[in-house]
Amino acid sequence: MSHAERGEIPDRTKERTAQRPNLVLILGTDASGKDHVARLVMAHLQKTGVFVEKRRGWLSAPTCAAESSEHKGPVRLFAERLFLRIYPLIAWALPTALTLCILADVLTYRLLRRKPVMVVSHTALRLLAFHMGHDESFRMPAFLREALASLRGQGLQTLFVTTERDIRIRRIDDRIRRDKVDHFDLYMARRPRHGERVTDALERIAMDFLHAHTVRNDAHGDEHIAASLHEIWPVGRS
Repeated sequence: MSHAERGEIPDRTKERTAQRPNLVLILGTDASGKDHVARLVMAHLQKTGVFVEKRRGWLSAPTCAAESSEHKGPVRLFAERLFLRIYPLIAWALPTALTLCILADVLTYRLLRRKPVMVVSHTALRLLAFHMGHDESFRMPAFLREALASLRGQGLQTLFVTTERDIRIRRIDDRIRRDKVDHFDLYMARRPRHGERVTDALERIAMDFLHAHTVRNDAHGDEHIAASLHEIWPVGRS
């Protein structure tokens, strides 16, 4: 059954225009290289005359200068571990809870917005993809579709970072060797079937509901990424 037949929002590639961005969201699974792509995005946008403020996890988050998500503090690591432990108990409530989180994030962003913003990952969307990857019977409820539409309604331009599975696994193995791995990394590495389902779910959220552009971050290198960014935001065009 197609996305349209399930009542979902179709991918409208032709409707995506290279407008001057005020809000950019970078989505991708663990070890897809979102922060690396974010650095290239910031450099590219500067060439177009747009200087974005980097945030992490939420539209309304404070400015984040960290160049990697590897340096998570004990509070964030504990929160990840706690979520994985209690997920089976709270799964039934997640769609409603995440809807409220998204709506509150959008409202706070609208009230506090000061300058163009680039957000690396989004906690609520990441947890939604996790839930979708574990619930084979999941169907996107109308109230959650409306919350995602409210995200898009802020002028959001989304990039979905894709990376070949073997490259992601090598990156996670490298993090394990350097003791920089987090609980989600380990969880996905130990459950490859669920990991792929979560990856597919996040891509579905990005493409079907946020009308994302795809950026490949793999063996093709930075020149390929730069070419993709130029197609999205041509230098010299406002």
